[in-house]
Amino acid sequence: NNLEHIPLYVERGLYFQAFRRLYDATKEFLQALFIKNKIYPVAYDKWIKEQLTEIFKKPELYREFVTLYEIKKLESEELIERADKLKNLIKEYL
Repeated sequence: NNLEHIPLYVERGLYFQAFRRLYDATKEFLQALFIKNKIYPVAYDKWIKEQLTEIFKKPELYREFVTLYEIKKLESEELIERADKLKNLIKEYL
């Protein structure tokens, strides 16, 4: 639901709302990843690198995940690109 709203908000110039939806979607992705793997998280918003690289043994996922937040220009289509990238991570890991 959050990812589907991002293009609509970007089209309307609501970039901060679109970014919030992306942020919420990344948190939900992490939560689903832990649930799927039946692993209790240290925290969903702390120790992300350690959890993905050491607990899940997926350093490649961490490298991809961190790029979701690497936005050069907030007021651009980059938020839509990041939403699409997260959709691909969801397909691959969930």
